[in-house]
Amino acid sequence: MSEDSLLTKPLYTNLQDDTLKKGSDFYKKLKSKAYKNRITKELYGLFFVSPNKEDLIINKKREQSGQVFVPYEGKRINKLIIDVIQPFKPNFIDSLQKTRIWLEKTANKLHNTSSRNHIKKLLYLKEGDTLDAYNTAENERLIRNLPYVKDAQFIVIPVMGSSELVDLYLLVKDQFSWGFDIDIGSITSTSVELYNRNLYGRGHEIRSGFEYNSSKSQNWGYLASYKVQNVINSHISAGLTFSNNYKRSLIELALKRRFETYMTKYAGGLTVSRTMHSNKISSNDPILNKEPLDFNYASAWFGRSYKLLSENKLEKSQLFSTLGFSSLNFFKRPKVDSDLNKFFHNKRIYLASISLNQTQYFKSNLIYNFGRTEDIPYGYMMQLTGGFEDREFSYRKYLAFEYQRATHFYKTKAYFFTKFSLGGYFDKDHYEQGNLILQNKFISRLRKTGRYRFRNFVELNYNLGIRRFPEEFITLNSPTGIRGFSSLEAIGTQRLTMKLENITFTPYMAAGFRFAFFNFLDIGTIGSNQHHPFKNKAYYGIGLGLRLNNENLVFKTIELRFALYPKAPSDFSNTQYGLSGEDRPNFSNFNVGRPKVLDFE
Repeated sequence: MSEDSLLTKPLYTNLQDDTLKKGSDFYKKLKSKAYKNRITKELYGLFFVSPNKEDLIINKKREQSGQVFVPYEGKRINKLIIDVIQPFKPNFIDSLQKTRIWLEKTANKLHNTSSRNHIKKLLYLKEGDTLDAYNTAENERLIRNLPYVKDAQFIVIPVMGSSELVDLYLLVKDQFSWGFDIDIGSITSTSVELYNRNLYGRGHEIRSGFEYNSSKSQNWGYLASYKVQNVINSHISAGLTFSNNYKRSLIELALKRRFETYMTKYAGGLTVSRTMHSNKISSNDPILNKEPLDFNYASAWFGRSYKLLSENKLEKSQLFSTLGFSSLNFFKRPKVDSDLNKFFHNKRIYLASISLNQTQYFKSNLIYNFGRTEDIPYGYMMQLTGGFEDREFSYRKYLAFEYQRATHFYKTKAYFFTKFSLGGYFDKDHYEQGNLILQNKFISRLRKTGRYRFRNFVELNYNLGIRRFPEEFITLNSPTGIRGFSSLEAIGTQRLTMKLENITFTPYMAAGFRFAFFNFLDIGTIGSNQHHPFKNKAYYGIGLGLRLNNENLVFKTIELRFALYPKAPSDFSNTQYGLSGEDRPNFSNFNVGRPKVLDFE
């Protein structure tokens, strides 16, 4: 079989004719009206694409990741061939199809197509290797999860005349590498960023942005960063960041090598930063300081993974050990003493962790994304972290335990994730700065009504601070709180939230953007840890909105949201609306990184 015939062979099943007919009715009516005038005819061709087999919502068949490679387990890889498809080729598989309108042709010319050599060097397999089903699937996920790739797929082709050799084809569909983010909080507050996530086609990322806020003493703010992936083919990423706005003035250098796949034996990282002024040490701090801070931060860690025996070829178990160090040294801060403003004491933390995980994946879509392949992990992870902290006025020991489990219910097609974390410090004879975290998330099966697809999300989150410092608190402004909520009056050391959401994926598309409607209800209580959580003050958020996403672009999902908050505190409006770019939520895939203290946020 020739390479061309392979690349033009469709991999998805044909939809039924009646479904295609229904999916095109809307566009036929719109097209008939638009074609009555020359100008509207051109506008229709620019912004709308009539649905076909690739444009209708396709609910991809669920399958266990790597299952397709099992028949070729143990065979030797003869050739590794990589084909990269530009963002605006109409078909992921058919790389010979032509783009449809001049705008797409122009975008393809502006786009930095991923270098085949760059993609090849990111892989943890090569020609001559013995094919392993799990490792092949992991390398496919590794490429698919790159921030500038829409999809990636391995295809195994037996070599003619040989029972031991196979050719491995990797098809990669790029995303348009240029993008921008805009966040319009109000008439007086706006931020804009422009970036390229695949500069030179080698995974370099450059980002530049500015923000304006007329209500702050520093009206204008700036951001610039540059990141390099796979430095000298070491799987190390490097990044340099500079920011200067009313929140923070910072310069940071970071190096990181992650546990990317089952084959990654060593990982680690180094971060050094200089913060000239900031009202927080980090964005998720449980305290807001009124005086500007000036400090240095440094951290370093190293980790080793160990493969464990597993009878299931598509289920792998690993043991991880990591060591880490971090240092925080202030130049400007509030007045401190042994019992005053402990949160701002200079400190050095030494930690070690041991982790055990067992992970499998299945592939599906229409969960967090609008149609692209999503890799859903299930399995478990247990982690024990311990160490000590050398503080300015004291010496403390630290101990934490974390357990995560994800279950995929095959018959009901549902997904459930749960997490339990408990950690804190031991200072002489008492326990302090403790943190208890409970998280539960349920994702329903995908339901179908005509041309529409529906999915429900349910979250239950609980956070308890134990003997936290007097200046520490948590809010409902976090991702596990009430979405869109922003208040510094609703604070405490205990928080309980329930988040409900329904999303409707529609078959409609304009200018390459797919539409999804959503509605939500978030309920939260927050207050003292001395009371039952239901006795603390309750707040609510109810809203609806529209999400637009073009899978061919590296843009964040564009979200238009309107929400009501019936019992809003005095520093927050009862009605909120806005337009912003939202990061796509990610599944917890039991990744092991640097050992760290549990976040109280």
